[in-house]
Amino acid sequence: MSKGKAAALTVAIVSAIVFATAGAAAEEPAADGAPVVPLGVVEVIGSAGDAMPPGADVLDIEDIRAQSRRNVAEALDLLPGVTRQNFGQRRDTLVNVRGFDSRQVTLYVDGVPVYVPYDGNLDLARLGVEDLSRIVVTKGLTSVLYGPNALGGSINLVSRRPQREFEGSVYGGFDVDRSGDLPAYRLGGRVGTNQGSWYAQASASWQDADDFELPSGFPRSANQPDGRRANSGARDLDLSLKLGWTPNATDEYALNFYRVDDEKQTPPYAGHAAGVSARYWRWPKWDKDGVYFLSRTRIGESADLGVRLYYDSFQNELRSYDDATYTTQRRPYAFTSLYDDHTYGFSVSFEQRWSESQITRMALHGKQDFHRENDSVGAPWERFKDRTWSAALEHEWRPDAAWTITPGVSWNLLQSQRADDLRGSAIVPFEVGSDVAFNGQLVAAWQASEGVQVYAGVSRKTRFPTLKDRYSYRLGSAIPNPGLKPEDSDNLEIGVQGTHGAFDYKAALFDSRLREAIQSVTLAADACTSPPCSQLRNVGRARHRGVELSAGLELSEAWSVRANYGYVQRRNVSQPTVKPTDTPRQKLFAALDYRFAAGWRATLSADAESKRYSDSFGARVAGGFTLVDASVRGPVAGLDLGVGVRNAFDRRYAYQEGFPEAGRTFFVELGKHF
Repeated sequence: MSKGKAAALTVAIVSAIVFATAGAAAEEPAADGAPVVPLGVVEVIGSAGDAMPPGADVLDIEDIRAQSRRNVAEALDLLPGVTRQNFGQRRDTLVNVRGFDSRQVTLYVDGVPVYVPYDGNLDLARLGVEDLSRIVVTKGLTSVLYGPNALGGSINLVSRRPQREFEGSVYGGFDVDRSGDLPAYRLGGRVGTNQGSWYAQASASWQDADDFELPSGFPRSANQPDGRRANSGARDLDLSLKLGWTPNATDEYALNFYRVDDEKQTPPYAGHAAGVSARYWRWPKWDKDGVYFLSRTRIGESADLGVRLYYDSFQNELRSYDDATYTTQRRPYAFTSLYDDHTYGFSVSFEQRWSESQITRMALHGKQDFHRENDSVGAPWERFKDRTWSAALEHEWRPDAAWTITPGVSWNLLQSQRADDLRGSAIVPFEVGSDVAFNGQLVAAWQASEGVQVYAGVSRKTRFPTLKDRYSYRLGSAIPNPGLKPEDSDNLEIGVQGTHGAFDYKAALFDSRLREAIQSVTLAADACTSPPCSQLRNVGRARHRGVELSAGLELSEAWSVRANYGYVQRRNVSQPTVKPTDTPRQKLFAALDYRFAAGWRATLSADAESKRYSDSFGARVAGGFTLVDASVRGPVAGLDLGVGVRNAFDRRYAYQEGFPEAGRTFFVELGKHF
């Protein structure tokens, strides 16, 4: 970014904050507590309605802000057992939970499933955090009430709602790299009102990045000729609107709209592994829009009915170019691909409290997925349709004050309704069918003493293969498999969590055994038009096991420390020589906080990960790394100021071999809560 452009941006940021401040009441800045929306919570324990189930990890917005995490992927990376992934050839930022990838871990916003219908993934770097109150992550013991496909767990993004007659925030900021350039900037804000019987809220965030600077001394190559990462720009615009009605103390109804309007570039491969070619890709359109309705209605004195209705759409344009000029599309690998997807569905939940010790919960889910794609000018659009159903029953039994026992069962059905096969210029239908899966879970929790809980559970979970798993030719390098079956996992988890004065802790042991795991099988080269050739099949057996530890300690009124550690061992039982990809075996996070003066807070944190394989042969390896970040935040002249540095020691690191991440980057942020 030019210096003149940076100066103009700084003036715009300060002007926006001053304007918002002038419209606020003349009082001390209110704490932005970001209260939880009860409608957004899926599974609870007891009648209180907000207690998380055993083993769940919760990230509050205050924790996310303290670590200067700007999107959902960065926020989730704070948790043990959750590791960030960067699929560089697509520039999709995803997460892995205890070795399960993002197709096997369901993502929700307020309990509403959010994903790309075709492949089941969603680029989490495109989702901001400013509209959230908390993130709830459940792993091997995810409640059956969530619905289908939670093979390895679930992630629920719980939105906030306003609590006062007038409230909101505005913020702005920019990055400064090692060379003194300003490659990225951002603006955003939120305004809301709660009038007792109704509430409303609107929010917006905008981020624009030209590129990022690589760590000092990164080796140059034809695909990466200088220190600024080639083709690494992105622009993100997120909008949301919430309207709610609360006619009494027990009932609530909310209508929510959101829009994600993005474009991104994909940096080319910058490694040296044989057989890996650079892709010259850009995504001029990556848009996701949705509307959903949530309700909770008290029935009599002891029952609640919940309803979720939703519609979600995804439009995507990918352009593959001939070379790094990104101007022509003449070569065989150059193309323009268009996606036009949408989903509509519903969830109905019912809770009956028979007594203080007996609660029954039921849920019914249904959704319809549509995918349309076009990969060449003049070719017909290919169309795909899937319908999914799920019914679940869960009962909570408290035989005494110390014990809680929760069994649950679910029935899941996938109906494949249409799948087009483009052969030349003609559409030929693929074979379609249906699959049924039964899942079950049993969790027991024991309150050993005040503040100490021990829990254990077993579960069986299933994931249906995606449309892409079953029907994609993968640009000529694969053969579709319409008969692909679900993969399932048997999970065991034992854990303890508690508090002792200023010390809190949590520990878990887990073991997951996969059967019918979907794996890529190599075929004869001449079976595909663009070898090497493969096909996805249900031939795999795998095992994921490990340990998670986390703890926090308030050393004094000024000092506190928090750390977590995760160890995940993945083993391909059916093919022991095949390397597990994109998952480090060990991960450590630690943070030291110091509160000083009035409202000031300094944070020093470190992330350390062991190496990870980027291909199943072990030829491509992303090495282990340790990153150190630091920030200072506090009030200045009625504004909230934040300054800090990411990757303070300018380390070279990557989540996938050949796709390096940013070097040392400073940031400046100004904001105002009112």
